[in-house]
Amino acid sequence: MDKQATAQPYPWYDDRVEAVRKEYVDPWAEAEESAEEPTWYTPREIYNYLDGKVWKQDEAKRAVSVTMYQCLHGIKSNAMFIGPSGCGKTHIWRCLQKLYPNRIEIADSSNLTQDGWRGNKKWTDLLRSPIFRAGYHTILVLDEADKMLAPKFSYSQNVSQNIQSEGLTILEGACVEIKIDSVIHTVDTSRISFVLCGAFSNKARSVAERDSGSRIGIGADPKPVQPYARPLGEADFIEFGVMPEFLGRIQKIVHLEPMTEEDYYRMTDSSFSLLTHIQEQYKASIRLTPQKRRELAELACRTGLGVRGMANQIRQLVDNAIFDDCECRCFEF
Repeated sequence: MDKQATAQPYPWYDDRVEAVRKEYVDPWAEAEESAEEPTWYTPREIYNYLDGKVWKQDEAKRAVSVTMYQCLHGIKSNAMFIGPSGCGKTHIWRCLQKLYPNRIEIADSSNLTQDGWRGNKKWTDLLRSPIFRAGYHTILVLDEADKMLAPKFSYSQNVSQNIQSEGLTILEGACVEIKIDSVIHTVDTSRISFVLCGAFSNKARSVAERDSGSRIGIGADPKPVQPYARPLGEADFIEFGVMPEFLGRIQKIVHLEPMTEEDYYRMTDSSFSLLTHIQEQYKASIRLTPQKRRELAELACRTGLGVRGMANQIRQLVDNAIFDDCECRCFEF
């Protein structure tokens, strides 16, 4: 890559936008970098913070803001966030975790196993983080929760139901003993709000197929119903394999919107762009032409890989450029 060429202004890039960005001061930057817990913001203020970092998903941002506010004021509220891959279910909580690192823990629950079975992740293992022993009200985000809840059979047993049964008292609130380095700690889960994030993609597709079939007939719209066109209801989750007792301990179910190709396109050039994290990772400036942005957006939409897919593609482009010139810190694709 020609260094002199990359140093010149790009013909499609508006220098006025760059000037505005240089003058802009993020009002939340100091709070994110501070080691102390920030002031207890109102739900609206928390929403405004998320609104500058998360694309669309207004309902989800409002729900997260209220859940966080309740946590800060000692109110336990379990929730489930449902939406297709790459729509921002976990990303919302990662953004808020930067503001409240001592209040939010995010864990992968896809490989959770029941007590007595082989595996290094049980319900109690999810509670090993020191934030749960600090005396605060906290939030545990269980990512890939649909993988944990999906029926799994072994020796004629539904392992998933056993896992859910073991989690009932923990979700409800109980004192649980956790052994860490030969020391036994007691964690009070009544001070923990559990948030389950999952795509439930198979169920969303089956519901869409069923709804499409019900529209067949005279005067019916021949256009098929798309997955996630309507929110999944409690009956859908129970049909999926979630125990009614488990679902009854979830106070709110939040649905996130599927992203469109236009959404993905705009996300590659916005104030809360996915480029920000990649640029910080590589300590470099990355700019995408409109053509490349459109290619990435089309790929993200067509493959269903979403934002993760776009981020992986951008990293691959940077890696290839670094191979040719590892000193370059300004990239255009």
